[in-house]
Amino acid sequence: MLDQMRASLTNLSKSERSVGEAILSDPERAVHMSIARLAVASGVSEPTVNRFCRSLGCKGFPDFKLKLAQSLANPASFQVRGLNDNDTAPLLADKLFETALSRLTRARARLPEQDLAGVIGEILDCRRLLIYGLGPTTGLARGSQELFIGTPVTVIVHTDAVIQELTASSAMESDLFLFLCTNGETAPMVASATVADERGARLIAIAPTGSPLARACHRTIDLVLDTQAATQARFTNRLVCQLVLDVLAEAVQQATRANKRYQRATSKNTMDQAAR
Repeated sequence: MLDQMRASLTNLSKSERSVGEAILSDPERAVHMSIARLAVASGVSEPTVNRFCRSLGCKGFPDFKLKLAQSLANPASFQVRGLNDNDTAPLLADKLFETALSRLTRARARLPEQDLAGVIGEILDCRRLLIYGLGPTTGLARGSQELFIGTPVTVIVHTDAVIQELTASSAMESDLFLFLCTNGETAPMVASATVADERGARLIAIAPTGSPLARACHRTIDLVLDTQAATQARFTNRLVCQLVLDVLAEAVQQATRANKRYQRATSKNTMDQAAR
């Protein structure tokens, strides 16, 4: 929760940012404050406090206080610290590891909220799975193909913007597109998604909810990725994307193995009945 608050401050209004700054200055104290006291401490109105809470995905102030208390009680809470040119190598390693652990912990907490079952079902049901990556996600897209080896899913990877748009223009309704984009604003991907949608294909994005790419797709796996251009953001966003790809691929592998076991059992029962 604290990491999410820090990451969201720059996107908030001035008054809502005042609420976040007041809480971050003393989280332990804030968790015991009433909405009226927090509003006074922040110099804002009570409705502004509620808007701030909802901007973080909470239902209201009570829900926010509960999640904040859980976050403070969580021993797996790691600090996110900025990098400096005069950092020693050990300090640089500490900062990057702490940031990665913080982002991964936050992403893991969000996974139950994602429609993973729906996404996995669509992957198993498609004729072709076309995975698109550009820039920071190019390597992730290329490496994803081998994750699905042994499954009945035909995986095609494209990491060139021109080829992506050409492929999208010949998409079929049975095709499923998976776009990997850590900021959700890459124009060529949005253009390809728009074209593929016009062709009737199904579209899934691993991108921030509310981004142009997310709006162009039918489903989005939103892991609250950082959209800053900082080194830590690029680094941790790739980690989060890689892990969600691993989750999807392993779930498809499990479903494939279960289906094979079912087919073997059915075949054996048929043979036994015939023998009788």
